[in-house]
Amino acid sequence: MIEVPSLLRPVLDAAGSGPRESNGPDLPHDELHALVELVRRGDRAALRTFLRILVPDLLRVVRRVLGSAHPDLEDTTYEAAYAVVDSLTHLRGDGTVRYFARRVAVLTAMNVRRRDAAQKRLRERDDADPDTLAAGVSSPEEDALSASLLPIIRELVGDLPEPLAEALTLHVFLGYTVAEIAEACEAPLETIRSRLRLARQSLRRAVLGSPRLREVFEVSR
Repeated sequence: MIEVPSLLRPVLDAAGSGPRESNGPDLPHDELHALVELVRRGDRAALRTFLRILVPDLLRVVRRVLGSAHPDLEDTTYEAAYAVVDSLTHLRGDGTVRYFARRVAVLTAMNVRRRDAAQKRLRERDDADPDTLAAGVSSPEEDALSASLLPIIRELVGDLPEPLAEALTLHVFLGYTVAEIAEACEAPLETIRSRLRLARQSLRRAVLGSPRLREVFEVSR
């Protein structure tokens, strides 16, 4: 296995911090698989090309899952790229390389989101002020949650079971259809539909559980 970190930093620097869909040619399906075969054989030039093509996609996925202001965007992309290269032995010839890589990026970013959620729960437990809570004073984070639905979904991802969180993330943040999610996850269509339905129910419960969010989204019980 080629050591990825020594090659990844220049690619991340080239990708930049702004939103970009791609930083190289969108190679056809069969050529990407041919490139993967060269990477598996230890070809460093192929690995550089592989990272140059995919890292901007990975950065875009991570940004959508974590939010553009997250402090660990670059580190998470770095981790996702390493995980993609490390997992190429599991890539089958009947799926696209981009779907495979984006799914790895989703799972990597979801792990970071779960870590963030766990740390937030610990902070809230340690720092909760009963007087402030009783007064119903909103925090800056609560105000931010009221701004749009996506931050609330990001919060929800940290608490959902992984299959539900993955399906919701692929659908909401990457715009995957049910069929595309089924292909990426190697699951039946009805299974993916069920996961999305359960994830939406959890999202609705999260909104209903907060009077402030019910008002923002005009949801009634």
